[in-house]
Amino acid sequence: MNKKIMGLSLLCVLSAAPLSPTHAQTGVSNAWTAWLDRDEPSGQGDAEVLPAFLTETPNSVCTTPSAIEARIRGTTNVFTPGMTLPQTMRTFEPTKGLQCYNVDQRSGSCADYEVRFLCAAPTLGQTKAVLEKMEVFKLQAPVSQGNAIAQATFKLDAAMEALNGRFSFDMEGVITAFNDRAEGADEKSGDGIFSAFITMNFTDITDTQTAFNNKLRTVTNPIVREFAGRSVVTTKTFAATSSSASTVLIRGMATTAAPEPLPAPTPPALVLAENALVINDKAVVANAGLTFDMCNTDGTGNSNPNAAWSFKTLLSNLNNELTSGITDQQFINEWLRNWMVDSFANDTTILARTGIKGFFPGWDGVNAQTLNLDQLPFRLLAIVNRIDLATIPAYGASNANKPGEIRFVFGLVQRNGSQCSAAPMTAIFEYRDATSSCSGLKDLANKWLNLDSIGVQFGRNSANYRDALKAITDTVTAPNANKLNQLRTNDIAFGSPWQLREFVISGGKLSPTTIKQTPNPVQFQATTAPGAATTKDYLQQNANGILCENYTVPETIGTQRFLGASTDYGFSTTWPITPDVVPASFPTCYKSSVTNTNGTTLDTRIKSEVRHKFALNTCDACHSGETRTGFVHIDWATRGLSGFMTGINVTDPVNSLLTRQFNDLARRNQALVGTAATSCTTDPRILRSFRAQQARLRFIH
Repeated sequence: MNKKIMGLSLLCVLSAAPLSPTHAQTGVSNAWTAWLDRDEPSGQGDAEVLPAFLTETPNSVCTTPSAIEARIRGTTNVFTPGMTLPQTMRTFEPTKGLQCYNVDQRSGSCADYEVRFLCAAPTLGQTKAVLEKMEVFKLQAPVSQGNAIAQATFKLDAAMEALNGRFSFDMEGVITAFNDRAEGADEKSGDGIFSAFITMNFTDITDTQTAFNNKLRTVTNPIVREFAGRSVVTTKTFAATSSSASTVLIRGMATTAAPEPLPAPTPPALVLAENALVINDKAVVANAGLTFDMCNTDGTGNSNPNAAWSFKTLLSNLNNELTSGITDQQFINEWLRNWMVDSFANDTTILARTGIKGFFPGWDGVNAQTLNLDQLPFRLLAIVNRIDLATIPAYGASNANKPGEIRFVFGLVQRNGSQCSAAPMTAIFEYRDATSSCSGLKDLANKWLNLDSIGVQFGRNSANYRDALKAITDTVTAPNANKLNQLRTNDIAFGSPWQLREFVISGGKLSPTTIKQTPNPVQFQATTAPGAATTKDYLQQNANGILCENYTVPETIGTQRFLGASTDYGFSTTWPITPDVVPASFPTCYKSSVTNTNGTTLDTRIKSEVRHKFALNTCDACHSGETRTGFVHIDWATRGLSGFMTGINVTDPVNSLLTRQFNDLARRNQALVGTAATSCTTDPRILRSFRAQQARLRFIH
């Protein structure tokens, strides 16, 4: 056998010099390499090692394979790391290869092995390449590789060059490898058009179109809005588009434009918000059979503390006695005691608010046995659908799918003798949806759309509507379902001023945690705060990420505890610190949130947008000055919704020359409709639509 490096020391092969960047992700894309055999068991043994392959035949492998398989040359029995191997191996792992020493074998000699590696091309989320267009063409005569051809057109720049002619797309575990190397379905190498054969379920797309059109016919004058994050940019009447039926030849194969799941780039708002987004109708949330209110505030007679949607039931269902080792009464008591004593998160003190004790008649603030679970002073205000928080890494993100949320919003009530009234506090159970796959989210979105149709046909006061809603919520609220992301509170009832707190299940208990995306306001918020320079530096160092809303506020910066444990705030609270130094231009991912610039300079707008987007994604400013909200987006007394939710124009609280428009229910509406109309059949057009054009959020709000 004519090997390239026979008898070379195995130790030398494995300690080859570090790989140069030119070796990165060459060769193969999201597939097994060919069976490779570079050595034979002469000399010290058989060395089928990755560094040697990268040096000798760099186009045959990749630098960071995710798996390895091996077999004895001339046989078909394949084995992998962790299996019982035919011989002793010194090395057998994806990033190193296979290494067999003759001296380790009873027979005195290694077999002649061959190996193959599983290589993955970069996904779009791992690069800065700008996708300008994604098209799919249906083959008039399907081939063995698929029934369609996908073409992704990128901006011709260094980021596109860095893809090295390949990228990958993963939908529901089906990996599609695109190339710009004139291989397979690709016509021309290096033109920025990456191509791939794909197999699509066109029946599913047709069914999706039919369902969308049926829903569209129920709405008069449907509206579509374009959003930049959560700001409305444009508003117009929805108009369907049609695709060309002309024949296009690709590598000599006749194709036509593949049908779209949606007849337009951006979906319109098609549901009634009160049916499928924020359900605050007392016929539902004060229903006598499903809810509890010790004050009977709404006069519906909802007096069963063990009802399915009562505060007691939802809290008790969070307690897994096998894990916590405590009763439901002890579990709830422990949570309430977080206000009776100082607590901590991120090594930061949350001061006690002992005023809580006066809202729980008979409770001594210490002992669980004094807490009456049948008289917990909370009533249900709303059930909220937050499927807009879901993300699917089909766009190319490397993280796992993130589900949306279903939220139960409760308000506090207070009894004074024979008098009972609502009190200024909300508590929100924020459950993650039971599904996060594309097909699962699509199915869930269609259940919400169906709920809207039931509401229209039978009314929210009907058993049909309540049963359909409960079937959705039962998937997250069932005992020990383990679906709680966080429980958040917002109050001025227990002490002053308004204060936001957040809790998660930890060690079997509801424990305080940090307020996400919100630095400690005492230290870092005001322009005169001790840590003001740290905040400004953070804004300047992360300006592009903030503008693209792709950043995470860290718990610490250096030795400083940056992320807040709670936040006290007032009516006009915002984050006023503005960066001094910002990029000279907006990043390509950015879309302006400003509707009226009044002649401000580009530099001023960039600085203002960095400040605004950072502030808007904090909890306190979102509930106050940045959205002109009076502390709560769902009123604790009336269940009314804030202008931020229903539509409002807001002058920038720091630069009065700039104006922004919000209408978050419209954004959520479009996200819901778009999710229901998504094609989950390995359709790469989701790359251009799922994140940007369905108005999804990356942050929990």
